[in-house]
Amino acid sequence: MLDLILVLLAAAGGVLILWCILGLLLQPVFGKNMLTLYYAQGDGDELEQKVRAYRYLREGRVAGGRLVVVDCGLNAMGLGRAQILRRRYDWVDYCPFPALVEFLAFHDPTADH
Repeated sequence: MLDLILVLLAAAGGVLILWCILGLLLQPVFGKNMLTLYYAQGDGDELEQKVRAYRYLREGRVAGGRLVVVDCGLNAMGLGRAQILRRRYDWVDYCPFPALVEFLAFHDPTADH
C-alpha cells in the first residue's frame, strides 16, 4: 500500500514538473513592450472586470506590458471609472480614440524619440 502511495506521489510530482516547464516554454515573449488595447464605451460597466482580468494575466505572466483604455464614447460615469483605475494601477493608461494614432506612435519601442 505504501509503495502505491509513493508511486502516485512521484507521478504527480513528475506531472507538476512537466506542467511548469511547459508553462515556461509557452510564456509570451512580448514582455514589457506589449500594449493591450481595450475599447470602452458608455458607462464602462465591464471596465473594472476587464482590468482585473488583465491584472490576473499579468500576475500569472501570461501577459505583460500596459493596458490602454481607449475611450470610444465613455460617458461621465465611464470616464470616472477609467480615471480611478488609471490611478489605482500604474500599468493602465487612458487614451481618447481620436488621439490613438499619436499615442501608439509615442509608445512605439522601435521608434527613435
